[in-house]
Amino acid sequence: MAFVSAVTGDDSTKKFMDVLQNDFKTLSLETKKKHPQIREACDEAIEKLALASNNPQASLYGVVNQILYPLVQGCESKDVKIIKFCLGTIQRLIAQQGIDAKGARHVVDCLYNLGQAAMLELKLLQTAALLMTTSDLVHGDTLARTMVMCIRMVSPSETRDVSTSHAAAATVRQLVALVFERALAEANGTLKVNPADVRMQANNKAPKDLKPCAVDAYLILQDIIQLINGDSAHWLVGISDVPKTFGLELLDTVLTDFSDVFFKISEFRFLLKEHVCALIIRLFSPNVKYRAAFPSPHIPGAAGAAAAAGAPERPHFPVTMRLLRLVSVIVHKYHDVLVTECEIFLSLTIKFLDPDKPLWQRALALEVLHRITVHPDLLKAFCECYDMKPHATNIFQDIVNALGAYVQSLFVASQVNTPAGSSSIPQQAGFYWKGVWLPLCVTFEPGTAKAVYIEMLDRTEAPTIQDGYGISVAYACLVEIIRSIAITLEGEDYFRLQELYDDSQNDGEDKEINSNKTTNNHKESETTLDNGKEITNNGHGEADQNSNVVEKIDPEAEDKERQLKLQLIKSSWCGLVWGLSVLAEASIGELENILRAIQTLARVSGKVGVTNARDACIGALCRCALPAQYCVPVLGALAALACPWPAARPAPAPGADLRHHVVWVGTPLPCAQPTGQQQSFVMVTSRHVTAMRALLAAARRDGDALQHAWLPVLTTLQHLVWILGLKPSTGGSMKASRASADANAVMSTSAVMADLPALSAMLSRVFEASKNLDDVALHHLIDALCKLSNEAMELAYSNREPSLFAVAKLLETGLANMHRIEIMWRPITNHLLEVCQHPHIRMREWGVEAITYLVQAAFQYHHNNPGLVTEARERLVLEPLAELCAVRHCDVRARQLECAARLLHSRGDQLGAAWPLMMEIISAISDHHSEQLVRSAFQCAQLVAGDLLGCAGPRCLRRVLAAAAAFARQTKELNISLTAVGLMWNISDYLYHNRDKLSAALSSEAAAAPDAQPDLPPLDRLWMCLYIRLSELCTEPRAPVRRAASQTLFSCIGAHGTLLSKPAWRALLAVLFPMLDQVQKQSNIASSEKVDTGEHILIHHTRNTAQKQWAETQVLTLSGVSRVFHSRFQLLTTVGDFNRSWTALLDYITDFALRRSHEVSVAALKSFQEVVSAAGRVEGEAPRRVWPAAWAAWTTIASGLGGPPPASEDGKPVELYAPSLNFLTTLVQIFPLIFQHIRPTFTAEDVQKLGECLSNVCSVEPSASALDGLGSGAPVSLHALHCLDTVHKEALSRHELLGALFSALIALAGAAEQAGSARCLAAAARLYRAAPGPSAQHAPRLLQALHAAIKKCSPDKRRRNSDRERDQPDEPTQIASLLLQVLATGLPLARENPDEYAEFWEILPTVLETFMFEPPVGGTAQAREVVGVVRDEVLRAAPRAPAPAARRLLALVRAGSLHHHNNAHTAHHAHQVQQNEQELKEREEFARTCFETLLQFSMLEDMDSITAAENENDPLAIMPLLDRFQEVISRYNKEEDSSEPLPRQQASEVSFVLRAVAALAAAMRRAPPARVDRAAWTKLIDVYPSLVRLAGGARVCGAGGAGAALREALLQFGALLAPPPAL
Repeated sequence: MAFVSAVTGDDSTKKFMDVLQNDFKTLSLETKKKHPQIREACDEAIEKLALASNNPQASLYGVVNQILYPLVQGCESKDVKIIKFCLGTIQRLIAQQGIDAKGARHVVDCLYNLGQAAMLELKLLQTAALLMTTSDLVHGDTLARTMVMCIRMVSPSETRDVSTSHAAAATVRQLVALVFERALAEANGTLKVNPADVRMQANNKAPKDLKPCAVDAYLILQDIIQLINGDSAHWLVGISDVPKTFGLELLDTVLTDFSDVFFKISEFRFLLKEHVCALIIRLFSPNVKYRAAFPSPHIPGAAGAAAAAGAPERPHFPVTMRLLRLVSVIVHKYHDVLVTECEIFLSLTIKFLDPDKPLWQRALALEVLHRITVHPDLLKAFCECYDMKPHATNIFQDIVNALGAYVQSLFVASQVNTPAGSSSIPQQAGFYWKGVWLPLCVTFEPGTAKAVYIEMLDRTEAPTIQDGYGISVAYACLVEIIRSIAITLEGEDYFRLQELYDDSQNDGEDKEINSNKTTNNHKESETTLDNGKEITNNGHGEADQNSNVVEKIDPEAEDKERQLKLQLIKSSWCGLVWGLSVLAEASIGELENILRAIQTLARVSGKVGVTNARDACIGALCRCALPAQYCVPVLGALAALACPWPAARPAPAPGADLRHHVVWVGTPLPCAQPTGQQQSFVMVTSRHVTAMRALLAAARRDGDALQHAWLPVLTTLQHLVWILGLKPSTGGSMKASRASADANAVMSTSAVMADLPALSAMLSRVFEASKNLDDVALHHLIDALCKLSNEAMELAYSNREPSLFAVAKLLETGLANMHRIEIMWRPITNHLLEVCQHPHIRMREWGVEAITYLVQAAFQYHHNNPGLVTEARERLVLEPLAELCAVRHCDVRARQLECAARLLHSRGDQLGAAWPLMMEIISAISDHHSEQLVRSAFQCAQLVAGDLLGCAGPRCLRRVLAAAAAFARQTKELNISLTAVGLMWNISDYLYHNRDKLSAALSSEAAAAPDAQPDLPPLDRLWMCLYIRLSELCTEPRAPVRRAASQTLFSCIGAHGTLLSKPAWRALLAVLFPMLDQVQKQSNIASSEKVDTGEHILIHHTRNTAQKQWAETQVLTLSGVSRVFHSRFQLLTTVGDFNRSWTALLDYITDFALRRSHEVSVAALKSFQEVVSAAGRVEGEAPRRVWPAAWAAWTTIASGLGGPPPASEDGKPVELYAPSLNFLTTLVQIFPLIFQHIRPTFTAEDVQKLGECLSNVCSVEPSASALDGLGSGAPVSLHALHCLDTVHKEALSRHELLGALFSALIALAGAAEQAGSARCLAAAARLYRAAPGPSAQHAPRLLQALHAAIKKCSPDKRRRNSDRERDQPDEPTQIASLLLQVLATGLPLARENPDEYAEFWEILPTVLETFMFEPPVGGTAQAREVVGVVRDEVLRAAPRAPAPAARRLLALVRAGSLHHHNNAHTAHHAHQVQQNEQELKEREEFARTCFETLLQFSMLEDMDSITAAENENDPLAIMPLLDRFQEVISRYNKEEDSSEPLPRQQASEVSFVLRAVAALAAAMRRAPPARVDRAAWTKLIDVYPSLVRLAGGARVCGAGGAGAALREALLQFGALLAPPPAL
């Protein structure tokens, strides 16, 4: 029978009615004979349909019940053909939604009845499914009857085939799902059920508040639970038993697909919590209690426990598998509302991993755990709900520990799949340890869990578990746990990091054989994350309701989140590390991925701050990388990690591990342990190389998280580098040279030799990657390297070969982090500075290599990135190089200077603010430095001073000057010192030529940073710095340096002094005077010992002692200062306290002038003369104030001459010293320069002081003449007299000066030599003649001076000078002439003012006595002139002289009239040549003159007034005179008989006596009688006989004219032959 398809379109309803009419017509024809009632009903239905079709307003629903009746009757006919046709028409009605609620009930009843009859079961299932899916009309009992019908068909029977059962099962699942979909739609408000459509239920045990659809779902779920429990259904009447597996599958479908119903309707949650969970727990009981029939032999007591427990109910694989599926669903979807239940389920699942459980049960549990571990949110929720609660089970920790214990349990005993004694290495990825081989049979993509055994829903018996499946899944679980933890802690960063890691991993790093390449699909990970989010939210939208809270910044929530992350690590790290360590130890071909998982755990542990977890992970990596039983102290604590599960700790691997090829055998790195405990050699396998690569990758990628774990990482790398023979090279990288490799390797393979460059590159990339670390992580890295280096330094102290790994990597780290030099520079360089001080030369070499390389690299980085350069950075970069100055090792200093030189040559223009430090480096010379070091440093200084002064900048010029001064002071090489002084001249030239630019630059800098000398212009401060340095060098111990410095200093001042301001000049004076003071002090303490200059150096005698060398310095410095004053005197008078400066200069001049050194003293006076002459050219008030100080200085110098010699030192004789004539002459010549400015204020005391000074000067002149030689120039006294001549003019106008001037002249005359004395007396005489009146009181002193001067003349002076000075008068003659001039002027005044000249008259006889009688003037023509002056000015002149004075003078004349010679005087000259005839004649003439004067005055003049007090009887003393005559003539007569010639002296005496007798006789005859008494005449007559006897002698005629004198005397007696007439 054919069926017409339904038609759609605008007229679809009309067409459908037409189809129905045709169907009913067909049914009518089929039932016309056998079932007439059905035919009648069909005809009625056709009529109704026809009417409805013709009426546009008619509706199908209006006739549905009428047309449905014949169909129901047909289904009840028990005719299969009719029933099938009726069911088809009913399905068409259902499909066209042409049935209402009432019709639906009729259809269900019909179907239910057919079902009970077991007719057309598939057709019934189709119709029921179509009815439920196309409409929502079936509820309540109608739905229950439908479900009962379908459920009954699920169980197979003899009349029902398997396909029908499967179709029924599928239909039941579909209907259950449909019911829950309606309940969900109803809960969401998208579905509303008409209560009239719901038939009242008699056995309804649903909560009253539920809506119709929810009631249906609730009752169905309730009955499912009942049926699984083995009870009869309450709502599904008639169903008492269903297959337990089918019930569990229905429950699985409901829980899996309709979790929202449970979250939206609380009644369902209650049902889930109270019934479903209880059901699962009850069903789990057999699985928990059951022990495997073949207990593992490695579990002690397991077999006995199983026997003692009896034979419990054996678990069924289908039920257990479905229960675990339910557990998985509940845990995934309902853990938020079933916290406690999930705790139970997870605990039960964990117990399934016990070793005594069947393998399939353990495999199912592993698959469930695997599904859980791929969801980070689940693990996070477990940790938050259980591990973070104080009294809850640590579920997450238990999961991890159970997986680790499971892994470990697999290797405890040998398995049957590995032949005993097999030693071959499997060539498949897997795990092999202690004889147990487990292949890696399945792999998983990250974040996916593909279960095998838990999806075997069609299996009724437990399958055979594949070898290695358990360890493969467990391994995947451990890795997924780490991945989930990382995703939870890092979020999206995890996927970004994984992509970076994969990219770098694929760039060329070799992998192990058969290694499992795991790739991370970022899109799939994102999908997994999205699914995870949906699962977590469970589709009920609660997260959306609270989304605004999450966005707020909630400190409490943040803290809670942080604690959760911490707990995730704390709960898992120990088990993960243990489990993965076992796997890593046993791994073949999978080690790289295992280590990568450990790396990830280490990274996330470090990020959240769980240091023990991070350290354990790093320790595991390190132990994998190091050879077996290798002793590393820092890893000892990490290896002592306790096992987290109650199991025996696995024994260490055998010594000879044949699983991996040995690629290198080397020597271990020496450490602090005793030598006996160290291995002689160690073996490195391919496994260690792989682990080393992993460790390098971890260090490179996850350095931020390592922190303190850097120390074990670096320690391990250091040991591996040492074992592999890698040595540091330029830049800090480790290179494998063939020499070092051969020296360190016992055995190596060509493969590893080829890999060494790659390992070295990876190692370098670790430290290059430090540029990506944050600042804290970088500091941890640096700190670890420093600790490692300290250990190496400690070992090096014992002369053991140190490892340079840490130093080289500190260098490499610094090079990689130049972009943040402020962060890393000081920690790195401070430690390198400590290394540079190590006594081990290799440590020092690399320490200084690292510092110098870093400094150069830093400047190169600044050159490439000029925008990053700051002054602070420039200083920071060069500070370590500067701090190397404190290291005393010469090799360090040499490398430092090499680096400085390279920087100056290549980066001199980029030093910037680091120039002061560079100059500090250059100038840091020390006494312990060798000559070569000093020369190297000086070459740098020359480069700076020659070419880089402009680059150094104004601020650094002071440092440059200081450096030049330092090199000038060094004592290693004199030529360097002298050249350094020359550099300072170059610097002064630079300052001069760039003064404008420097001034501008310094002014701006001074505004920003005030200087210590704010009163000075900025450029003047530089000049002052230069002058200060040079002045300090002027007191340097070495004479050549002092000489060069002094010359340079004063040359600079002379050439560039015009640039200085007045404050600068004041400051300059404050520099020069302390310099002079220091020179003065050093000169005072200088030794007079001869300088030892060696065998091949000759030194002039004028410089062969320190004193003489310092004398040169004194000359240079004082002369230089004086030149400054000479050239800038006008300016200096306006600068500061000029009087103080002037006084200070004069003090130094005075001190130096009085030095016992001709060179110094003369130079001091030259300087004095220079500054005085300069002062004389300046006009103004200020200069006038300087002259009193100059006068005082001059007097001090003049007064200090001729002082006592200093005390001898050490008993040595003191060298004699006398000022030179040059000195004395210069000193005296200075006075006129001073006097012309102090003339108006010059007082008598000053004149007296001048005289004393000049006298003191002249008093030392003889010694000076002896030193200089005679005739070397004009005598000092002449210049001294010139000084007094200048005062002479002033004294004539200011008579108060006359006395002092006379004193000065007289004192000078007494101090000067005879020629000078005469000149001084002549000046005094002129002064007296010029002002006789005011000088009356000074005339006596003048006479005394003349008297003293003539007495100083030697008796033979006249004879010695007569030949040499015939044309000029000798000194006695000059003095006598001066006396005559004074007497000529003074005697007339003295006669007129006897009282005023009383003293004059008192001393005049004494003076005249000397001139008349004592040589060299006595008896000479000058003496005769004196007698004439006495005669004319005293005896004859009027008014007469005072009588006492006249008598004394007359007595002198009387004495002179006697030709008498002193016997003593004669005896004194007896040994000399007899006086010449001229002298005798002069004496005779003097005596005759006196005698004539006396006779003339006494007999021919009036002598009353003069001789009143004399002897009246003999006023002229004629009687003694005649007795004397008689005595001489008698002695002559006694010697007459001698045959010897008459001596010339005696002949002259006789001749004089004879003439005197003649003259006396003539005078007596002419004299008045009263004046000559009788006795005189008698005495005269008594002489006559003697004359007669004398005339008879033969010798009288040859006695030099005595004969003529005798004749004349005898002729005078002719008048006495007759008595005079008076008698």
